[in-house]
Amino acid sequence: MGITPVRSLLVGALIGHTAATDPTDAAILAATVRCLSHHGLERTTVADVAAEAGVGRATVFRRFETKEELLTRAFTWELDRLVTQFHAAIDEIEDPLERSIEWIVEAIRTVRNHPVARRFVDDGAALPLMHDPQIVTMLLTSVRHELDTTARDAGIEFDTETAAEIISRFFASVWLAPDLGAATATDDGVRRIARTMLSFLVVPSAPRVTD
Repeated sequence: MGITPVRSLLVGALIGHTAATDPTDAAILAATVRCLSHHGLERTTVADVAAEAGVGRATVFRRFETKEELLTRAFTWELDRLVTQFHAAIDEIEDPLERSIEWIVEAIRTVRNHPVARRFVDDGAALPLMHDPQIVTMLLTSVRHELDTTARDAGIEFDTETAAEIISRFFASVWLAPDLGAATATDDGVRRIARTMLSFLVVPSAPRVTD
């Protein structure tokens, strides 16, 4: 298909770090994300990105040597923006369990509404990602890290490995089949599901018995 497959681009973004960007870089990267949502991965061209950003193709190639580099940087840039958005939404919540619930709401809102995420589903690129061991491991590790933090901050014990798989499968099901049920169509519905899941998964530690 002439470019690195979406799996490799996404892995590169997940393990990479956002490079410093000036206003022109940022405009090009934002335009790339918009083009991906409009045209899909295979049909997005550097010419499309340049026109969307209001710059010439030569300007794009001076800053990003290949289309693969442009796409990887765009994924990394957008993921960094989403992480910043996540933190803005949940960092001020003091209760650890409530923070985890809102984290799930934010994640579901993203997979349900993000235009590139939806485009990947429409183009058939999403399901193969969920079969890729490296992508799945990254997802499970990320979710488990959040749950381990919740358990530590709340002073509770629970099987975070099993919980991470259940929650990750929930994310995947909403991404791949967003119309499966009405409950996930709204943030309040996702909140109810998140509370239900956590009510079964989280069990307070038994008090220590002293002689």
